[in-house]
Amino acid sequence: MESVSVEHDDGTIDTTQRAPVGVVLDCVQLEQLYWDAVRRATLGLVRFSGSAVRLLGVWPVFLRFGPLVGGRRVILGGLMARRPGGTIAWRANGVYAAVEVEGFAPLLRGPLWRLELVSHNLVGRRFLALVARDGRAE
Repeated sequence: MESVSVEHDDGTIDTTQRAPVGVVLDCVQLEQLYWDAVRRATLGLVRFSGSAVRLLGVWPVFLRFGPLVGGRRVILGGLMARRPGGTIAWRANGVYAAVEVEGFAPLLRGPLWRLELVSHNLVGRRFLALVARDGRAE
């Protein structure tokens, strides 16, 4: 897996995890695999429901998202966001599979962001493994 993260002067973050996975999956399948990876990485404690990532799928809202449009969701806010903004996107084009976060303003900054990035990378690795597995199963 290749992981690249950039912290901009305004405090926003861009981060991408990608791997060579020779499969093509649509954005709905990719999103489902990603939220499954979040659930698995947190041992079921954090789940996606009602367009938000929540503790046990209920409350509180860690991150809230807009609708899925073209494989991308806008980040609308939540406890882990300093302010609304940015996007999360998924793709698997037959060469690479990736999860990309762009323009996200995390609540945690500096060295504390590195802790959040470790968990994001863990989810990214699980997601890419699920994409590779599900793509071969079809």
